[in-house]
Amino acid sequence: MSKKVRITLITIGSIIGLLLLALIIGNIVVKNKVEKFFTTGLPEHIAASYGNLDVHLITGTMTFSDISVSLQDTSKKAKHTHVKTEKLIVEDFKYWDYLFNNQIHLEAIQISKPDITYYKHKYQPNQNTTNSSTATNKPLQRTVLIDKFSIDNAKITMYDDTTDSTFLYVPDIMVTVSGLYFDNETLQKRLPVTYKNYQASTDSILLKVGAYEALKTGPLQLKNKKLTVDSIRLYTKYSIAKHTELLEKERDHFDVSVGSLSVNNIDFGFTDRQFFYKTSKIIFDKIDATIYRNKLVADDTREKPLYSKMLRELPIALTVDSLLINNSNVRYEEKVKADQPPGTIHFDNLNANIENVGNTYPEKQSTNMKITSTFMQSTPVNVDWTFDVQDTSDAFTFKADIGPLAAEQLNSFTKPNLRAALEGKVDQTFFSIYGTSNQSEIDMRIKYDHFKVDLLKEDGSSTKTLLSGLANLFLKSDSENDSEGFTKGSATVQPDKTKSFFNYLWLNVRDALKACLL
Repeated sequence: MSKKVRITLITIGSIIGLLLLALIIGNIVVKNKVEKFFTTGLPEHIAASYGNLDVHLITGTMTFSDISVSLQDTSKKAKHTHVKTEKLIVEDFKYWDYLFNNQIHLEAIQISKPDITYYKHKYQPNQNTTNSSTATNKPLQRTVLIDKFSIDNAKITMYDDTTDSTFLYVPDIMVTVSGLYFDNETLQKRLPVTYKNYQASTDSILLKVGAYEALKTGPLQLKNKKLTVDSIRLYTKYSIAKHTELLEKERDHFDVSVGSLSVNNIDFGFTDRQFFYKTSKIIFDKIDATIYRNKLVADDTREKPLYSKMLRELPIALTVDSLLINNSNVRYEEKVKADQPPGTIHFDNLNANIENVGNTYPEKQSTNMKITSTFMQSTPVNVDWTFDVQDTSDAFTFKADIGPLAAEQLNSFTKPNLRAALEGKVDQTFFSIYGTSNQSEIDMRIKYDHFKVDLLKEDGSSTKTLLSGLANLFLKSDSENDSEGFTKGSATVQPDKTKSFFNYLWLNVRDALKACLL
C-alpha cells in the first residue's frame, strides 16, 4: 500500500472518528442541557422529570419516556395539575432551517398516552402578581414550525371540591394538528398559533354543567371542520324526590337525550381579542326531552330575559346560519298540588328549522324559526317565530296554527293542576302575538263545538256541580260563527319578568282564550 493511500485512509478514518466522537459528545451535551433544563431551567412552580432520553443528532430526533410534570399554586404551594406521559418523540430537527433560515423546524412531535389530572379548586392565581407577562415573555429568536403535532390515547380528569368531585372526564383522546406555526407576531394574539388542519376524537365526555346537572356524550369526532357526536345526554343527576329536597328555589328537573349531533364548516378564533365561533349548520337528530317542574318549591324571582337579549349579551361572537332539529319529542310535567300527580303535556314528531342564530347578524336580519309538531299525539301544530337580536326592545312575532283538538286530551294537565275537566272539540286555532320585553298583543281566531268545563273538588274525585253550572253559563259552548265559522278574541298582556318566555306565551294564550270563550 502506497504512502499516499495510507495517508488518505488515515485521514478518512480520522474524519469518521471525529464525526463519531462529535456525535457522541453532541448527544452527551444535548442530554446534559435537557437534564439541566428539567432540574434548574423551569419556573419554581413547575416540577418535571423523565425516565429516559434518547438523542439521535443525525436524524434530529429526541425520544423522552415516562415524563412527569406537576404544577403548583405559587402562593399556597398546592399542586393542582399533574401530567404523566408514556412517551414524547421530537422528529427530524431541520438543521438547515435552523442555521440559515432562522427557524426551528420540526417534522413531528408525538405525545403518547398523556394522563392529565387537574384539581380546579386547588388553583389560586397569585394575587400579588399584576400583568407580568410583558416582563417574562421574551421575544422569540426564531420562528417555530411543526409539520405535524399529534397526541394519542390521552386522558383528562378534572376535579372540584364539591361532594360530586368529578368536573370533567375525557378518555381516549386523539388529536392531530398540521402546519403548526408561531412567531413573535402570533404570540401577541389570544390564539398564539396558526395551523393548517386539525382533527380530534374521543370515545366519550363526562362534564358537570351545573350544581345539579351533567352532560354525557358518546363517540365524538372533529375532522375537516365538521363535528359529529353519536349520542348526547344532558340530565339532572338526582332523582326528582332528591332534587326537590335539595332545591331552595324552583328549578327544572330534566333528562334530554340526543341521538346524534353534527356541526358543519366550523370556524373559531379571536377577533379584536373577542372569541368567535361560526358554523354554517347544526343538526340535532332525535331529541327526547322530559322536563319536570315542581311549583311547590319557592319561585326563582330573578329576571328572565327573552332569548333575543340572551343572544345579544353573549360573551362571544356567535354565528350559526342554520340550526335543524329533527324527529324529536318533548314531554313537560308540572306539579302544582302536593296530593295530585303532575299535569302532563307533550309534543311529538317535532321538527324545527332555525335561521340566523347568534349575535353577529346585522339589524333586520332576524332569527327565524319554523316549527312543526304533533300536540298530545294527534293535533298538528305549526309555529312561525321571529325576533331581531339587535333590537334592544326585544320585539318578536309568534304565530301558531293549531289543528283539531279534543278538549279531553288536555285533562291530563288541567285536572291535577287547574282542578278542571274539559269537554268538547276545537276544530282550528290561529293566533298571532306581537310583543316586546314589556308588552304584547295577541289576536286569536278559534272554531270549536260543545265546549264545557267541569270544576273539580280539591281531591279531584267529583264535580263541583253548582260552580260548574255557573261557569258554563258564561262560557260560549260553540264558536260564534263569522263567515268562516270562527270566533275572534284579542288581549294585551304584560309579562312577569321573573318567568320564562313560555310563561309569557301562556299568558297571551290564556287571556285570548278568555276573550273568545266568555
